Amino acid sequence: MDHWCNILTHFTPLAYLHSMANKRYYWHALIWTIYVIYQLNDFYVPGDQQFKFIALCMSYMTAAILTFYLFYGFIWQRFLGTSRYWISAPLSLLGLLFFIIIRYVLEEVIYEYLFGFGNYVHDDFIPYAIDNIWRAIFYASFSLIVYLLERRQMMQTEMMQLNSEKSAAEMSFLRSQLNPHFLFNTLSFLHTKAMKVDPELSDTILKLSDMLRYSIQHSDKKLVSIESEIKLLKNYVSIFENRFKGKFFVDFIVEDATFPVHIEPLLLIPFVENMFKHGVMNDASHPGKISLQYEGRNLKFICTNMINTYQKDEKSGIGLDNVRRRLVLSYPNKHALVIRKENGIFYTSLTVQV
Repeated sequence: MDHWCNILTHFTPLAYLHSMANKRYYWHALIWTIYVIYQLNDFYVPGDQQFKFIALCMSYMTAAILTFYLFYGFIWQRFLGTSRYWISAPLSLLGLLFFIIIRYVLEEVIYEYLFGFGNYVHDDFIPYAIDNIWRAIFYASFSLIVYLLERRQMMQTEMMQLNSEKSAAEMSFLRSQLNPHFLFNTLSFLHTKAMKVDPELSDTILKLSDMLRYSIQHSDKKLVSIESEIKLLKNYVSIFENRFKGKFFVDFIVEDATFPVHIEPLLLIPFVENMFKHGVMNDASHPGKISLQYEGRNLKFICTNMINTYQKDEKSGIGLDNVRRRLVLSYPNKHALVIRKENGIFYTSLTVQV
């Protein structure tokens, strides 16, 4: 079983991007190896000074590589591409000082103590720092160029992957659906016939028709109004309430249904679907809770429910995994998704900056 899971994982989009990242670091290792060999070959000193040359060359390269990845892997990636980009300015100054200190400690402290030689005749720190600051700036700038180029390539790769997934999803949807006109005409006929016999059933059929129409007509749109998503969720909740009359309890709280917000279509309903599938909805004293609020530029969606301990089907399906992927691609660094189980309660919180 684990063997097949590993095979399936290997072909997921995230595995593909992870593979691309590994290849990127292979290139890093190759380029640094070539650069070190170049340094050793270009500045080689034979004779009695050979050991001193190699030691100083290795201390210099150690400081250079550590400084490069301090900027590349921490300062640029953690702060430059986020809302906290301003932090990268003071950290950059510390990063430049880091190169100078590392090299100074290696060459003018450790080498002096172990081998009796250093790099500079006068090893005062201030002149040493002035002479090395431009070297630190070079490696910091080099790391920035590499980071920006790789980020651009990664974004292009992710966009291609998203377009590929979207095309595959659309094709799968088209293959699986009935002719929309036939489907809607049939539901309209059933709605009209049921109205005379059971108005409540007729209303449920109408809501189901609205949900299907919404799914078909909005699946290819980039953004839809939050009002339309709220209506979809309310129709979905209403269908279950009618189906399990008196045995289905959900509190749906929307602080303001008219916020000027547009989001990706069908982004919220997988959380509600997962809630109904795996939660306890028949306990009036502990109803499922759905809340939606908008503060500043943040849309916050929360679902809580008691966990159904008798649920035989523990698999959550592709719904939540699909939403996670869509959030990463459509709202990079602009969303926070928290899913946890605690004291028999399943809690989901999604915050999206819109």
